[in-house]
Amino acid sequence: MLRRVLDAARTAPSISEVVLCTDSEEVMSCAVGWGYRVLMTSPTCSSGSERIASVVDQLQGDVVINVQGDQPFVDPLVIESMCGVFRARIPSPAVVTPIYRLPGDQLDNPDVVKVVVSAGQRALYFSRAPVPHVRGMQRAEWHQEAVHWGHIGIYGYQVDVLRNWSQLLPSRLEETEKLEQLRLLENGITIETYEIIAHSRNTLSVDSPADLERARELVNQ
Repeated sequence: MLRRVLDAARTAPSISEVVLCTDSEEVMSCAVGWGYRVLMTSPTCSSGSERIASVVDQLQGDVVINVQGDQPFVDPLVIESMCGVFRARIPSPAVVTPIYRLPGDQLDNPDVVKVVVSAGQRALYFSRAPVPHVRGMQRAEWHQEAVHWGHIGIYGYQVDVLRNWSQLLPSRLEETEKLEQLRLLENGITIETYEIIAHSRNTLSVDSPADLERARELVNQ
C-alpha cells in the first residue's frame, strides 16, 4: 500500500521529489529499497503534519505536500491540481486541501471527514459529525437545502507554516475530533480548499480492517 502511494505521488508533474517520513526502521528499509529518500522522525509525533514539520529543514522548495501513506489510490491529478492552486491564487495560500461533494449515504460515517466551507473557498470547520445540520428537515432531504463537503487528507503547506508548527498552541478541538487540521484553524491559520471529482478510489483511506478489504477488492477490479 505504501509503495502505491509513493509511486503515484512521483508521477505528479510538478513534484520535484517524493520523500518518506517515518519512525519505523522496517518502513525505512523498504522505501530505500524502492529508491526513495527517507527522513527518520520521532515516534512521539502526533500527526503526519507534525512529523513533516520536525524535518522540514531537510526538505527543498517553498511548498510541501503531505500525502498520507494510507491512501493507496491517491490520484496524481489531485496533487497536481493542488500545485496549480498555489500558483494561481494571489496571495498564495498558506495551506490548501481538497474537498468533494459528499454523497448523502456518507454523512453519518465518522471515518469520512466533513468540512464546512465559506463562499470564498476557505475551510471554516472540519468534523466527523454531519455538518452543517439542516434544521427542520429529514436527513434524507438535507441535500435539497445544503451542500455537504467531504475532505481528503492531503495538505499543501507553505514551508513557513511547517517551520512554525512547534509554536502552534495545542488544540482541544484537534484532540476531540482527532483531526490535525483543527490545530491550524484554532491558531488562526487559513486553510483554502479546491473541489475535486470524487469516486470510490480517490476518497479511500485505509483506517480499519474493513477499509483494507475494500482496497483489496478495488485492486482486483
